[in-house]
Amino acid sequence: MNRIPNQNPDETIAQRVSLAGYLMVASSGVQDPIFARSVCIVVEHTRERSVGIMLNRRLAIKTDGLWNELLKGEGVSVNPASHINFGGPLDGPLLAIHNDEELAEGGNNQGVFLSAQTETLKKLALATPTHCRLFIGNIVWASSKLESEIVNGDWHVLPAIPELVFCNEQTMWQSAIHSVAEGIIAAATGIVPGLQNPERN
Repeated sequence: MNRIPNQNPDETIAQRVSLAGYLMVASSGVQDPIFARSVCIVVEHTRERSVGIMLNRRLAIKTDGLWNELLKGEGVSVNPASHINFGGPLDGPLLAIHNDEELAEGGNNQGVFLSAQTETLKKLALATPTHCRLFIGNIVWASSKLESEIVNGDWHVLPAIPELVFCNEQTMWQSAIHSVAEGIIAAATGIVPGLQNPERN
């Protein structure tokens, strides 16, 4: 039998799956104040780097002035009851995460989409989709760094579903950790938590 040559486990993960469009949920052991109890969505994942946006760091900044500035000269004015979130410590373009597939510039097949172009942001302001959140800043991991942190147990990986991405920021981490626990139970027992055993009817 041919032996498989030894490989860096981080390289194996990178070769097997792209994490773009997935959630990174900080484990309870993460102590860094920036990342502790954080939930991030990965928007880019290549061999060179990974880029993520923190989803549950709400800023006390209203977006009405921002939308109206974007729409200046359009002959309309909007005043959505919204806010801006802190996406991470590094500078980046203003980014909208929303559920309007027609205005998507990126995203996943779960109903979570991304947009950053000014013209698209204008259209989002006028379209007023059910879910639309704005983010400033991002996180960048160097080559294989995110994979290494996952292997070390710093992050749990979850699908970026709308029910988590657009839930209340204050309870998002708890909801995500609950989903992680349910996944572990299901994988270990074959039982999906919350479903009644049909043999007990």
